[in-house]
Amino acid sequence: MVQKAEQDPSNEIVSINLKVPKEERKAFKIWCAEHGITQVDAFRKGFQLLKSKKEEKRS
Repeated sequence: MVQKAEQDPSNEIVSINLKVPKEERKAFKIWCAEHGITQVDAFRKGFQLLKSKKEEKRS
């Protein structure tokens, strides 16, 4: 994924700021570590799931 961003300047990697309760952040970090997935990948997969669910409801 990083290689794609390096090749396409319009897809530059930037940070986002999210504010969540401390315990929720901790639970997310632990879950990701237990499942061997980075937090970035978990965020991306979660976003993909939300988008696909939304598209299913439109159909």
